[in-house]
Amino acid sequence: MSLRFRRGRRFRALGLVLALVFLAAPAIVLPTASAQNGNGSSAEATPSIELVSQSMWVAEEDFFQISFRLLNAPGDSTVDINIGVPIRSRSAFLDRLAEPSTGQVLHQISRLSVPEPDANGIASLQITTTSDQEREDDEPLLLLPAEGVYPVSLVLRGSDGTRLDTVHTFLVRTPRPDANQPPLLVGTVLLVSGPPAVDQEGNVFLGLAGQSLQTLADVLDPPARPQLQATVSLDPHLIDALAISDRPEHAQLLARLQQATTGRQIASNTYVPLDSDAWIDQDLSLQIGWQIETGAAVLDEHLGSQPDRTIMVLTTSASPELLQRLQREQVELLLVPDALLNPADELVSTSAKTSFLLPAIDQPARAVAIDSSVTAHFTRASNTEAAPYLVLADLAVRWFEDPQRIRGIVLAPPLASLPDSSGLGVLLDEISASPILSPIDPATIAERLEPDTLREVRPAEENGFGEDYKAALTDGQRIARSYQNMVDPIATVGTPERQLIETLERALLLSGAYGLTETQRDAYLAVVAQTVRDTVAAIQPPSQQRITLTSRSGSIPMLIRNSLDHDVIVRLDLNSDKLDFPDGDSRLWRLSPGVNQIQVAVRAKTSGDAVLEIGVNSPTGLLALGESQLTVRTTSLSGTGVGIAAVALAILMVWWARHWWARHRSKTQPAE
Repeated sequence: MSLRFRRGRRFRALGLVLALVFLAAPAIVLPTASAQNGNGSSAEATPSIELVSQSMWVAEEDFFQISFRLLNAPGDSTVDINIGVPIRSRSAFLDRLAEPSTGQVLHQISRLSVPEPDANGIASLQITTTSDQEREDDEPLLLLPAEGVYPVSLVLRGSDGTRLDTVHTFLVRTPRPDANQPPLLVGTVLLVSGPPAVDQEGNVFLGLAGQSLQTLADVLDPPARPQLQATVSLDPHLIDALAISDRPEHAQLLARLQQATTGRQIASNTYVPLDSDAWIDQDLSLQIGWQIETGAAVLDEHLGSQPDRTIMVLTTSASPELLQRLQREQVELLLVPDALLNPADELVSTSAKTSFLLPAIDQPARAVAIDSSVTAHFTRASNTEAAPYLVLADLAVRWFEDPQRIRGIVLAPPLASLPDSSGLGVLLDEISASPILSPIDPATIAERLEPDTLREVRPAEENGFGEDYKAALTDGQRIARSYQNMVDPIATVGTPERQLIETLERALLLSGAYGLTETQRDAYLAVVAQTVRDTVAAIQPPSQQRITLTSRSGSIPMLIRNSLDHDVIVRLDLNSDKLDFPDGDSRLWRLSPGVNQIQVAVRAKTSGDAVLEIGVNSPTGLLALGESQLTVRTTSLSGTGVGIAAVALAILMVWWARHWWARHRSKTQPAE
């Protein structure tokens, strides 16, 4: 009995195990549609809806079209369109952005079938809009009873009506044309800036600025937007980096930028962004002009477009001394990011915030603020394709706040944070198409909105200059220009020596860039000194030797070797206590590659040995290339010695003649 009982219990346990394995087998063998999350466990793919494009400006009786993309949505999904009450103030608009799911629903269109998507998976809906609540047929109508900015929610639902996902946007019901309602003036500045793109060794690295330049070339593509109103502000050192780079993609990008910026307003800029407070503190006001001149020359040479010297974007700070310097450089209008302005001076009024005055020493400088709060939607939006419509809605509510008053705003979209140019292109195209917005250049905004407010610019957060930067920069400029004087009059464009001059100038300019450490600045300046030192070491002064002159005047041959592969101009400085130089003691000579024989005319003051000191210098004499000494022996008599000898010979001849005559008479006369 006990034996059968144990066997039965074992058989029942074995059967239970087999049954569990059998029940679990389908789950193990059959594939599933689930996806694994980061922890390795399975999770269902979440259905979602993404906004692709939409019509922004809708008239009284018009069409509203919206395109979207469904991801992982069931085939029988439907879409609801919810319209909120119109918004006419920016405070209400910002509240709606913060809580997009709240707010009163004015109108709803439910359970719209999703149209067949195109090859890119994009589906589109087009709905007729109306301002009348009466409906005469079953066609879905979008009720927009009044002018304003309407919140729009696109709700994705499953077959059972479950809400799967929601995307939020806005549309604008525009008013009828009215001469008493001027449009909002919108100036757009396409700004590309960045740290030095060329390192101390001459390597080109654009970083994020390269992507921004690509976006700029795409959005300003002449066939796509030939009449686009926008001001371009570029750091000239970025364009210079593209020009010297040997990478084909950089050459292609530079060519596209040349086409994209032709005929457009290009703001003036210093070669690199500067900490203007530091430059003024170091008494480098004139060097700021050097940076501006070089920046203008670079843009003119490589883009083929002379920048507008009357307008400039302020990047770091603006002391009254700097503003005075910029006024002397013909700058009439400054574009100032609002982050640089003293918050204590900010006024609520849009016009006061847009156009204002900056305190300069002689007279106030005109300025326009770049508003960052509007373009912040590009970095704030979860869907980058919806960002331009949020910016447009923000601009629209500003207009609805006070449509009877002329107002303006300047935007600078964050090119560095945009994945491509599509969103920026939508923004610029819709600004041009809007009946309540007017694209215009910032200078016109300053003229239309006469400034009456004085505002301060906060000082830069850091001062990267050491106490000896001015002296080091001045010394580097002296060295570079000394070499330039050696080759500039005879070097042609594109030659290695001309390229070396440009390399030295570039290193000096980059050393002053805002944000560099003291070590980085010193490294740029050290490149200048070391490069020139290594280059001029190829010029060897005459070797020490003894030369004999057999006459009072003559020519001394000197051999100077030029081991460079190009001609240079040097200055020979001659010095001796016992020699005169009829052609001058300082002369310029052109040295060809190889050994050059130079004849130097001399005149000996006395006979004997004379030491001739020879200095080989740059044409200005500021750069010493080498020194040497020659010993000159003169064997001819001096002028005084020749005179004394002649007198002595004359006396001797007279004495000899008298002596001979006396003896001759004594022989011919008889003795008494």
